[in-house]
Amino acid sequence: MGEAVKKEIRDRVAILSIDKPKMNQLSGEVFEDMRKHLDAVEADKEIRCVIITGSGEKAFSAGADLAAGFGDFSAVDFLKRGQDIWNKVEYFPKPVIAAINGHALGGGCELAMSCHIRFMKKGARIGLTETNLGIMPGYGGSLRLPRLVGKSRALEMIYMGKQCEADEALAIGLVDHITEGDVLEAALELANKITKRAPLPIAAITKLCNISQNITPDQHLKIEREELGRLFGSKDAQEGIGAFFEKREANFKGE
Repeated sequence: MGEAVKKEIRDRVAILSIDKPKMNQLSGEVFEDMRKHLDAVEADKEIRCVIITGSGEKAFSAGADLAAGFGDFSAVDFLKRGQDIWNKVEYFPKPVIAAINGHALGGGCELAMSCHIRFMKKGARIGLTETNLGIMPGYGGSLRLPRLVGKSRALEMIYMGKQCEADEALAIGLVDHITEGDVLEAALELANKITKRAPLPIAAITKLCNISQNITPDQHLKIEREELGRLFGSKDAQEGIGAFFEKREANFKGE
């Protein structure tokens, strides 16, 4: 039996593709493979950016595989497992880009919202559709959607199980880029640019932006100055400042 999440490395970018029949639906295998690949990518210093996408052209992920049930887990424990993996995506120390190649519904929308930047293919739809089934989001959707689009709009969208087309998703801030072409290639273009940046400040910036809503402004600023203080002592800072004065391209090594 093959992996439910495929991993491909292109230069310094890891591409993780959900590969499940029936619209890349989510399952325990998807969660476990995603966790395993993220652990490996985090430990690999050569990889500087991650793209998460779906296999095929129809779906990024259409959400939970309800027919598969919860296995040996209770519903609450299974949901906690999914929440933990999506939290791992959100708090990942390297930039994570969602390449939404097709419909991202329910848990698929929740995964996309966990990513740091979202590209969406024109013609795809995205939304939290759980209330259509008499249930509610369970992988962080009620937490992340209000942060992205505002509380009142998020509530209306969740109440109605609304699916947004790409143009509307862009307009309300649910996604950041839309493309009529190959969404993976568009995401890779940005990812490759990010890999040329110094990885230490990228990690620090990612950390600060992720925790900012959970700490006070004073705490945020304290961590910011501490992180920058450490960066000033790095070899990459010496390289970057030296390259600036020497009018050449910097070669950052993550040191």
